Amino acid sequence: MNTRQWLKFKRVEEREIIRQRISVAFINMAVLAVIWTVLAGFVYSMDQRQYLQAVDHQLENLAWHMSRSCPHCQKAVVAEMEHEPLTQVPDVHLLLWDSSNPPHVVASYHPFPQASKPEIQSLFDAHTSSHPVYYSVRILNVPYRVMQWPIRPGLTGQVFENIQDDESRLARLLTLLVWGGALGLILSVLGGFLMGLWTLRPILAVRRREQEFLSDVSHELRTPLFAMTAHVELLLSHSHDRIEEHLPWIEALYSETQRMANLVKDLLEIGHLEEGAGSLNLSTVSLQEICEDVFAIYQPVCELSGLNLALDIADDALVRADPQRLRQLLLIFLDNAHKYTHQGGCTIRIRVRKHHAEIHLEDTGSGMSPGLLRKATRRFVRGDEGVSPKGSGLGLAIAQKIVQAHRAKLILSSVPGQGTHVTVIFRRIQREHGISQRKS
Repeated sequence: MNTRQWLKFKRVEEREIIRQRISVAFINMAVLAVIWTVLAGFVYSMDQRQYLQAVDHQLENLAWHMSRSCPHCQKAVVAEMEHEPLTQVPDVHLLLWDSSNPPHVVASYHPFPQASKPEIQSLFDAHTSSHPVYYSVRILNVPYRVMQWPIRPGLTGQVFENIQDDESRLARLLTLLVWGGALGLILSVLGGFLMGLWTLRPILAVRRREQEFLSDVSHELRTPLFAMTAHVELLLSHSHDRIEEHLPWIEALYSETQRMANLVKDLLEIGHLEEGAGSLNLSTVSLQEICEDVFAIYQPVCELSGLNLALDIADDALVRADPQRLRQLLLIFLDNAHKYTHQGGCTIRIRVRKHHAEIHLEDTGSGMSPGLLRKATRRFVRGDEGVSPKGSGLGLAIAQKIVQAHRAKLILSSVPGQGTHVTVIFRRIQREHGISQRKS
């Protein structure tokens, strides 16, 4: 990816981050608003219900005293109300109604002002029933809780209790819930906007890698396709010539075709390895056997190039791995060592620790600079083109995917001009357990 493309992707990413952060912030706000509304409504309704139940219970006690005092004598009822328990309940109003036609008040305790009589009359008419009735009203802009019940045929009682203090407390609670919710929403927007950067960066990083991958693939495919098109056009322009005269063009066309086929194969390989352990055929594997097989395959190649390939196995170790992928992994490292080593050679070592087993590959090649080493396992990253122009730049990327699929660890170290050291660390299987598995 060139600098212009990188800057373009960077600008797109920054705009996407801002847009996504705003979306996350408002989603957080909406979720919090719903949760807070439900919670606040529950708290408010429960508080209101509890205080109304307490008031209704108090009204029931008053009604019981009224009904007990004297069901036949209104004056005795009022006299009884002058004592307990009404004197303990502030701002309580008592009315005794004669239910005959028309209904009228026959006795009262702490009566209402004259101006409220029409309103009280209409309340009595609206709630007349053979059973006790509870309701809330406002009389002269003062809230009351009312119980209305029949004492005996023709006589009905009404008890009013002032609930101004309870209503004021509920209003303060509602104000607190509303302002608390508003403050919470503001903080949720700010928090969501700030946390959005942290939560979205991994997603945007994956998207950026996908964009870079598509850009790199298109760039890598463009070169062989352009070369193939050019050679086909040349052949078509010389269609009357003998084919032997243009064998170099045909060979170049075939070479580019093979290059593109290998590139596509490597890309499919990476895609398959993205599945992780699900892409592997795992079994108990001897690292010594794998290294000896790879050594036997690659030693003739090194001899033809005048390089030395050595095998140093201090002890064998058993690991859980896919033997085919493990051979592919070592061949990738040996292929890179062969490309970038012109004198000396490469050594394969096995080292066994208490719980781990390590494969070391060390060459005496040209090495890698620190900048190249940091991105060596990325797709389409190549070494010095002047040293070895061949290759798709996907070898170490495939190797990294193989290591990750095995849940192993890959360590690369390199010194320019001295060589590269590759270490792959596997979790070791204890020999007794491993042998029993292999026998079974």
